[in-house]
Amino acid sequence: MRARTSAPMKKCVEALNASSGDIDEAIAWLRKAGVASAHKKAARGASEGVIAMAEADGALALVEINTETDFVARNDVFRELTHAVCANALSIDTLGKNVVEPIAIDMLNGTTLPDGSLVQDSIGVAMTQLGENIVLRRATRLSLSGEGVVVGYVHNAYSPRMGRTGAAVALSSAASDVGALRELGLQLAMHVVAASPIALSKEMVDEAHIQRERDILTEQALSSGKPQNVIDKMVAGRLNKYFQEVALLEQAYVLDEQGGSVRKVLEVASTRLGAPVELAGFARYHIGEIS
Repeated sequence: MRARTSAPMKKCVEALNASSGDIDEAIAWLRKAGVASAHKKAARGASEGVIAMAEADGALALVEINTETDFVARNDVFRELTHAVCANALSIDTLGKNVVEPIAIDMLNGTTLPDGSLVQDSIGVAMTQLGENIVLRRATRLSLSGEGVVVGYVHNAYSPRMGRTGAAVALSSAASDVGALRELGLQLAMHVVAASPIALSKEMVDEAHIQRERDILTEQALSSGKPQNVIDKMVAGRLNKYFQEVALLEQAYVLDEQGGSVRKVLEVASTRLGAPVELAGFARYHIGEIS
């Protein structure tokens, strides 16, 4: 039973005693106990953990699962659980029309893992085994309805497809050289990890963010004592600079200082590959960040 569950010996004995020696019943008892103990541990902070990625059939899933310590995040039991949860996230068809679709955590928690247990129950068992709070925080699925590729990158991975920061991009293109398209996607995913964009284009930056930035820039410009028409031009110029910092297509391409903006990199790639290449969507996760 210990080999099947990795639970502490004391818990195995307790479960077997409570189940009259029936191993399957004892495992079920452990799962229930795990869920019960999860409620006790849930009040404890969980700011470490892992970003995991799974990819298949032109789709990719990003999942963040939090733990209390980095030590547990690197534990084999936790990593196996994370890979299984990520595979489940990939299998969920959100039925949305968007390239990037967030997955409801309640939906993912209610899916069944290969061993027949629900995700939420398996997390409860892992909490019992590892003695820490474990939180399935968020998940996102990227896919394309037409031709192209979805490519991901995990920075400083300490296990295949697992690390502290991960990003994925979806490139829509009919280019025949899929290998070159995937290589471009990988480089752009690396850029996303490094540059931390908050929107695909300046038109897609949240209006609340723009207004907050405009208010700050206006306040700064007013202190110069210059006429209003000059202040308006100062604010417009600085706002454009803000877009170059936060909008992915406007950002300077970090992998090549001579490459210009990401938009320019896509234009050059379109010419080189003989077909238009559109950056249709992206996602970026970093452990513990405020989303």
